[in-house]
Amino acid sequence: MSDASVCPRPLVSRVASSIAQGLSEQLESDVNQLTESLANLQKAVARYHTSGRALEAMEEETEGKDMLVPLTSSLYVPGKLGSVDKVLLDVGTGYFVEKSPADGVDYCKRKVGLVRDNMEKLIEVISTKRKQATQVQQVFAMKMQAMEAAQAKQNS
Repeated sequence: MSDASVCPRPLVSRVASSIAQGLSEQLESDVNQLTESLANLQKAVARYHTSGRALEAMEEETEGKDMLVPLTSSLYVPGKLGSVDKVLLDVGTGYFVEKSPADGVDYCKRKVGLVRDNMEKLIEVISTKRKQATQVQQVFAMKMQAMEAAQAKQNS
């Protein structure tokens, strides 16, 4: 018994098309998730820039100056500026490090560089995934055209 009688061509084409479609959808999903991660990294760069500028401005301030202290993004309370020669840097997962404002600025600049390096790597991965998705779609289209041509030839 031949393989063609066991697995007819229409079934093979449906399986191949569903696999190609699944692969294409997976690649598109990956691209969307990676693009979202890239946007989050861009936000992180902006936050580090803002923090660095705030630390640079703090070097010019004097102790005891009246200011508004943010409790949330929209709630501020009055306060007074404490020591201007030491700051606490949030280094992640609830850990803080005491540094001078100049060291804080340097820390922010290094973090910006690190995040930008990661962004460049992520952009390369996104580009590769997009190319793969395009290739899958092209191969799928070629296979479908070939199958349609074979079907038309067979019906003639």
